[in-house]
Amino acid sequence: MSITADQQGRLAEAEACQFLKNKGYTLLANRHKTPYGEIDLLMVKDKTIIAIEVKYRRALTTAAESISPRQKQRIQNALSCFLGQHPELVTEYPFIQFDVVLLCTSKAIVHISNAWQIEDYFV
Repeated sequence: MSITADQQGRLAEAEACQFLKNKGYTLLANRHKTPYGEIDLLMVKDKTIIAIEVKYRRALTTAAESISPRQKQRIQNALSCFLGQHPELVTEYPFIQFDVVLLCTSKAIVHISNAWQIEDYFV
């Protein structure tokens, strides 16, 4: 019995979450939906709130290539919305970061910390 793409995505997100927890990250929210888009994982480490995009594909290169500038902008907007709803977190965690976790069928996991900067996508 095969699993759906949604189920595979949830499994990949759970695996990425555990991987990051083992690296000292703490989960704030998963699959956080806003009018602007969804953030797969919202985590904190040190004084930083981290929005994490998780991608699962057959190969790591296709996983990395699947994150478009438009998707990055949606994630940034979703994080802005989240922070607007939770202003108390801005005081506790004054820094933000965007990470990517890539997974593939070979069970390889690649964590790209600080994968992009906000100013990279403002025009």
